[in-house]
Amino acid sequence: MDTNNIAAVLGKLDFEIFVLTAAHQDRRNGQIVCWVVPATIVPQLPRILVGIGWKTFTRELVEKSHRFALNLLGKDQWPLVTHFGFRSGREMDKFATLPFERGVTGSPILSGTVGYLECEVRTVLDAGTGAHLFYLADVIDGKIVADRSPLCLHHLPDVLPPEDFATMQRLLQYDAQCNLSLLKHTATSNKLS
Repeated sequence: MDTNNIAAVLGKLDFEIFVLTAAHQDRRNGQIVCWVVPATIVPQLPRILVGIGWKTFTRELVEKSHRFALNLLGKDQWPLVTHFGFRSGREMDKFATLPFERGVTGSPILSGTVGYLECEVRTVLDAGTGAHLFYLADVIDGKIVADRSPLCLHHLPDVLPPEDFATMQRLLQYDAQCNLSLLKHTATSNKLS
């Protein structure tokens, strides 16, 4: 297996950037996600599959509420990547200074995005102990707010200030190393079973 060739093919995918938001009782949070894909071709039954880090505060809220919203960012909204992606909601209220409304799921809907989807969890797929969880969810509401180009992962080197891009790369590298060690541990445990 040539991982460089595989990475080159996967690098051609255009990962749009969303702020995934969730709320439970008086707690709310949001985080950056870009593993969002349609999970059906049936327009009358829209579903999505989204990956969320195992250790995030937002995931805890999704687990309790079984609901979340996906806010699709526009290219001009790149500052929200650092706002929602670099700090934990356990340390701060990420919505304290941002305008938002509560959607039908109770999740925060950010102002000025390209659009949003509100979702109800159908099932959870575990990618490996401590790695990522993938939520298959029914889309129960959504709307295009502004018809403009979304922010994508490949845009970030051009729009983020160099120090923020370096921070993002460090965070992604750290996540990748954690996932790799967990996946290796799971593979070794499965061989021993």
